[in-house]
Amino acid sequence: MNPRALCCWAAAVLLISLGAEDPLPRALALAAALSVVLARHRRGVRVRPALLAVGLASALAVLLTFALSHTGETVLLTLPAALPALGGPLTLESLAYGLLVALGLGACFLAGISLSLVAEPYQLVESLPPALSRSAAAVGAAMTLVPRLGHSFVSVREAQTLRGWRPRGPRSWGAVVVPAVVTAIEGSVLLAEAMEARAYGSGRRSSLVRQEWSRRDLLVVLASGLAAGGFLACLGLGLVPAWQPYPELSAPSLALPPLLCGLPLFAPLLPR
Repeated sequence: MNPRALCCWAAAVLLISLGAEDPLPRALALAAALSVVLARHRRGVRVRPALLAVGLASALAVLLTFALSHTGETVLLTLPAALPALGGPLTLESLAYGLLVALGLGACFLAGISLSLVAEPYQLVESLPPALSRSAAAVGAAMTLVPRLGHSFVSVREAQTLRGWRPRGPRSWGAVVVPAVVTAIEGSVLLAEAMEARAYGSGRRSSLVRQEWSRRDLLVVLASGLAAGGFLACLGLGLVPAWQPYPELSAPSLALPPLLCGLPLFAPLLPR
């Protein structure tokens, strides 16, 4: 998939997930982002750790909103007032608002993660204009740091386990975390030395592989523009409902125009 088309699609997902205050368009954007990540990720890329991280971040958003927001009329539980920040009523409305926030965060995170799971880092670098070549190289190197750190952590943990290491509390993990971080830093230094040895930045940026546009890529760009433009038009016309669970929880209104704007986000699932 062409990275420029992927960036257009990710921008449309971000616009709908951040611009909608209704859970239904956010849920539709989240479903589209999850479907694209699962169906279009590169071969050999592990999707499960990324999905677990997104799930944990969304669950944390729900938990924090539910525990720290004491607004609402439907009280589920009351904590002692002596507890700092946590003391007070825990309401159903705050839980619903936490779920609304989690839907938006999950869609945004998956849209951003798709750039590294679907496209190669060098493809993202090549998709930027030549004026941003240095910034693109820094972003590409940063995107490869996290996977290298993960591989280094797994390798060091397996090596330490073969030497008899066993986890015995937080302090024992220093024998794994420190070598893993050092190994990842050494990899970054080797990358910088390789770039310097190849005279990076001495001339115009060249490309080994030319990125071609397929019919599906063009459809994705058109669908993303249609989704973003239609949603902005709905916002301007006041067709996107601003749902709030406070002060008393109520069902969100079913507005078809913003939901129809979210359907083109499934365009990357089309065959070539």
